[in-house]
Amino acid sequence: MSEQPEGLPTRPLEGKVAVVTGGGRGIGAAVAVLLARAGARLALVGRTEETLARTARELPAESAVVVADLSLPEAPAQVLEAVLARFGRVDVLVNNAAAENFTASHELTPAEADQLWGLNARTPLLLGGLAAAHMAARGGGSIVNISSDVGSVRSIPNQSLYAATKGAVDGATRSLAAEWGERGVRVNAVRPAVTDTDMSAAVFADPDLERALTAQYALGRMGRPEDIAEAVLFFASPASSFVTGQILSVDGGWIAVQR
Repeated sequence: MSEQPEGLPTRPLEGKVAVVTGGGRGIGAAVAVLLARAGARLALVGRTEETLARTARELPAESAVVVADLSLPEAPAQVLEAVLARFGRVDVLVNNAAAENFTASHELTPAEADQLWGLNARTPLLLGGLAAAHMAARGGGSIVNISSDVGSVRSIPNQSLYAATKGAVDGATRSLAAEWGERGVRVNAVRPAVTDTDMSAAVFADPDLERALTAQYALGRMGRPEDIAEAVLFFASPASSFVTGQILSVDGGWIAVQR
């Protein structure tokens, strides 16, 4: 094994506190594990306590579980209050929690739109703003939003609502970066394509569909949660100390190469 290059810490988040929404499984769980290995203490946020607790037990660092329905308007303030009560600080926020919707646009109901908009767009914006104010008062921090290539860059039928929410995440990322940059808070986003998680289980359960999609990736495979987690760690750590307002597609070349 090669030696660690001088100047690159093995635990770049030592002493930091990170909050990961949707941290019980999939991308959120992979992010939590990697941030914990980098030295951070973790607050895992989501609706299902059992799932969050299972991930928390796997972390090599102090962790807390915060149960919250992030589609509700009051959730962002409640989550931040709970994390500060436990840890007293927040240095990194990863807005990962999200859901999809495959309803045709002419059949969407206001209730469907409001619920998905609340979870996918409103909560990252409000929680991001609250966390940014707290981080600014402490001298800085990092917010990483999980967006999506689907909708933000490439379009798929019957995903107009999901695409609208992720487009909003991209816009909020840039605006929050502009608003809080002078006070030391960096805001960036990671855009996966189809990733092997519970959310995309139907894709991976259909061999023909999986082969057809895989053929569109320059690297010859679809993403894994760990691929996304590595990019999140970069944005969360001092390695990206001069990077803000950026939206990085981590997609194996899905949007760059048309096949």
